[in-house]
Amino acid sequence: MKRNLKAFFTKKGIDKPIFISVLVLVCFGIIMIGSASIGAVSSKNNMYAVKNMVTQSIYAVCGLFLMMALTKVFQTRMINYRSSMIMFIIGILSMCTCVLWTTKGSHAWIHLGPFTVQPAEFMKVAMILILGYMFTETDSAYVVKGKFRTAEIKAKFYKDKLLKCVGLPVALILIAFAVGVLVQKDLGTSIILAVICFTCFMSTPRDYYKKYKKIVWVIISIAFVVILLLISVVLQGYQLARIDSWLRPLENIYKSSWQLVNSLIAFAGGGIFGRGPGNSIQKFDYIPEAHNDFIGAIIYEELGIFGLALIIIPTSIIIFRLLKYADVIKDNKSRVILIGISTYFLLHLFINLGGVSGLIPMTGVPILLISSGGSSTVAALISIGIAQAIISKHNKSLLDTND
Repeated sequence: MKRNLKAFFTKKGIDKPIFISVLVLVCFGIIMIGSASIGAVSSKNNMYAVKNMVTQSIYAVCGLFLMMALTKVFQTRMINYRSSMIMFIIGILSMCTCVLWTTKGSHAWIHLGPFTVQPAEFMKVAMILILGYMFTETDSAYVVKGKFRTAEIKAKFYKDKLLKCVGLPVALILIAFAVGVLVQKDLGTSIILAVICFTCFMSTPRDYYKKYKKIVWVIISIAFVVILLLISVVLQGYQLARIDSWLRPLENIYKSSWQLVNSLIAFAGGGIFGRGPGNSIQKFDYIPEAHNDFIGAIIYEELGIFGLALIIIPTSIIIFRLLKYADVIKDNKSRVILIGISTYFLLHLFINLGGVSGLIPMTGVPILLISSGGSSTVAALISIGIAQAIISKHNKSLLDTND
């Protein structure tokens, strides 16, 4: 059995630490979703915790199936201009469709009977693939061969190159961000999407983009200053309330700061080693929907630093391994995709744990593969499948070279 398992990873070229880390996160997440849901059994129904565990298990199984399938069939050459535009149009239309439903004050979900789909989660992965193509292969179509016959032809050539290589991807990023903020009214998810896109752009090794990277830094610096000066105009009331409750959590503990204060109580009550498995107090309706965005606080209250370690260590392994392969793989598109996926996992981990611990304002971002949520779980596993396909191809090429 051991030999067969080893042969599976060796022949397929799959990265074993990433695979094991994913399984640890998925299994630990299902267990803790059940534990965190027990507190709401009295106000919901007796099967609430079981229902949440079964639902998350179904999402996890579907996601793992897609992960394994993509590991086998995905190839970076599938991502071209046509497939990129198809993915983008489908993603934007799906995000816009969410206006038909309102959930928690935003329009971020599509309701399909008992199930909900959050298109923005899949859009994050789609944008990584789209920009992986556009920032590495688009400019290769504009190679100067010889001299231009006229100045007009030269000017048109470089104008077309600018529009196709810089204008188009920037337009796609701005459209996706605008839809997330203005249509879906989901600032947290939109910020993560924007940062992922920014990282993909900054990680492209193509010389053509060097000067534009400097311009982007200047624009971001100016925008940051402007936002600080006009923060009360840019942000809506509930967003300002989140910042205020973050800066002054004890000022309004029964309203805007309720979740954060009870999350901090969970951290304080957990101490170093936690109260013990299943012994959280704050999950008993002190933290609403404790199995979602605030599950990190419940995990710490019950399991202490060991519980956080079961989140941070596997996720860190995934991030480190992806960056390690991005550093050695020569294909530019593959490198940008791996860096984008690692950024995706890093942002979700930092923003969620930073929010529930009061380090940064809470934005309603789940911990990938831990928090309850079908869209985030399936999207994360799809991204791992894509990454494993790239890694598998690299490892197989090394085996062929050695042979």
